[in-house]
Amino acid sequence: MMLFDKARQNELAIRRMGVKAVAEARKAGVAAYYVEPAFGDGIVKEMPDGTRHLIEAANGTDVVIRSIAPRS
Repeated sequence: MMLFDKARQNELAIRRMGVKAVAEARKAGVAAYYVEPAFGDGIVKEMPDGTRHLIEAANGTDVVIRSIAPRS
């Protein structure tokens, strides 16, 4: 439980690190993958151009479940 308590205490810092990592991936021209509970189950794949898709991985292939609006 202690690990989860620490994560909750540092939630804002963790979120900022995630945003920075996505920005760095976009800058490098590669997709970023992350989990965002607000979009339900699945993985968010954010492309360098800002488009986002909720995906599932199947046999090493990304399967798009639905598209998500770009960040505002």
